[in-house]
Amino acid sequence: MTTAAIEGYGLRFTEYTDEDRGYLRAVGDGLFDVDNDPRPLPVGAEGGAFTVRRDDVREPLGAVSWVAMLHGPSYPCLAYNIGIVLAPDARGRGVGTAAQRLLLEYLFAYTDVYRVEASTDVDNLAEQRCLERIGMRREGVLRGAQLRAGMRRDVVLYAVLRDDPAIAGE
Repeated sequence: MTTAAIEGYGLRFTEYTDEDRGYLRAVGDGLFDVDNDPRPLPVGAEGGAFTVRRDDVREPLGAVSWVAMLHGPSYPCLAYNIGIVLAPDARGRGVGTAAQRLLLEYLFAYTDVYRVEASTDVDNLAEQRCLERIGMRREGVLRGAQLRAGMRRDVVLYAVLRDDPAIAGE
């Protein structure tokens, strides 16, 4: 059994292994997968990932990740953009909402980042509802920001700030 790194909402996060990545790739339907690009991420684009697990299910339910985004030239301009991939059987059961809420709590507790963002395809209405449930606000549409299946797609940008009432507990 893998040791839990983070727990809450009936889920636990563990190290995201190559085996987990392979399993999720094998069972996934690729519905919202972005096209691969062999170029390395820019310097300073650190981030991380956790596998999403539940004690009553052997296989991983999915994975959450975050990557640094710079909105200016200095450290205070750093934000994290979060993402999630769920096995098809885990969708529509509240796992995505719980996992992303837990990831937000983790990032605000263990980093000094002020802003956490997420973007999702304009047609992914379930994810948009999920992001709103965890306290994120819709900020706008990023036209042509994602390449999927060889076609440019628009994404909706959401964000939450450290001192937003939903996060600050007000």
